[in-house]
Amino acid sequence: MTFVHLIYVQIEILPMMRVYESVLLFLLFPTTVLPFIWQQSSSSNKISRTQKEVAEALKMLTVQQTKQELFENQQRAQTEAYILKNFPWIVKNNSLGNYFTSGRTHNSADVLHDGKDYTNSAIVFLHQSQSGGSAISDCLETIAKKKALPKSEFMSGSKRVKWDKMDEKARALGDKFKIHSGDSAFGLCDQLRGKCSYFTVVRNPMEHALSTYQHCKTSLGDERCSVINANKVTLREWILHQGSTVFQKLLFRSDICDKRNSHLITYNNTTPGSKLKIKNENLPCWYKQKLHQQQLTKTDRQHLINYITDNLDEYFAAIGLYDELENSAHIFEHVFQLPFSRVCKNLKNTRNDELSVGNNRANNNNKPRDDLYENDPANFQYDSEVLDALEPDYQIYWKAQQIFKQQKQRLFNKIE
Repeated sequence: MTFVHLIYVQIEILPMMRVYESVLLFLLFPTTVLPFIWQQSSSSNKISRTQKEVAEALKMLTVQQTKQELFENQQRAQTEAYILKNFPWIVKNNSLGNYFTSGRTHNSADVLHDGKDYTNSAIVFLHQSQSGGSAISDCLETIAKKKALPKSEFMSGSKRVKWDKMDEKARALGDKFKIHSGDSAFGLCDQLRGKCSYFTVVRNPMEHALSTYQHCKTSLGDERCSVINANKVTLREWILHQGSTVFQKLLFRSDICDKRNSHLITYNNTTPGSKLKIKNENLPCWYKQKLHQQQLTKTDRQHLINYITDNLDEYFAAIGLYDELENSAHIFEHVFQLPFSRVCKNLKNTRNDELSVGNNRANNNNKPRDDLYENDPANFQYDSEVLDALEPDYQIYWKAQQIFKQQKQRLFNKIE
């Protein structure tokens, strides 16, 4: 490097100094200034290289993201085609999507003033037992009375079979109901001719299984408890018997429950994982649905799980969580403009420690060793049969959690 070159470099790096000052510094302190010049020049080159590398990395990430989105869109299209061909009844055509997330853009201002379609629609609550379902159903009864809103009877499996068989005259009367609820209510909107919205509350699947197990030990008359006696099976056997209940309800077909269509299900008089015999006499509708779904192939089931999770925010105008029942009430109140939180004081965040998955061991100290294993949820985290039985509901629950978080952020205008 020539002396003149050094001067030019110095002018570039120390622009605030005059040329002669730079030269003087170099002549007086050559061992200090020269390394400084080299260091600055090298640093400038490094910055340039770093910027180029960052730009190239961003370009690669953009390409990868585009490829991933294209792949996901192809997968979604394949799933939708498969569903339309094999399970067309789970495609819902007459329900409003999620108020906060489904194809709608709200800012913090208009979210508080939009939504007349939801306010004026018929509303259908999909009841989930032992998940705050009874509290919401009772709340709807109270609201219906206070607001003088027509409400249909609780939509059990047998009631739903009758509803779906109604002629046009009876169906016109059914359109006059504002509020519907029940554990076999999903799909009802397609039987109505006006605008319609679904909402529901879901719970962690393992906690739900444990809760229904404890409930059915003392409530043998409950339809959900009627197929086998919970007092005569272990928790593991109960989970395998019950399966993924939310998944079952989202796949509901009323014709499966019609006695004339018994050929649609394959009957097995032994519940999975247990030697306990089941009598083939007046099986409840939910269990017929489960038997029918047990005939699904692995491919069928995976496509159904994918389709349901992809469309969960298209199915439900609002989704609540059992662990956040109070916030869920505020969300329902905002979406439907009905006084859930103001009228129904029992809608509080509900979590019974006695039913938490960590406490079931203490309740089984006097049981045989094998039963101890099969009654401890901690042992099920690597149990392939249990995981397989609950997988659909876990996939749905995780998606519901994501949607619920977005609903809260939109409604309360805050990020947690």
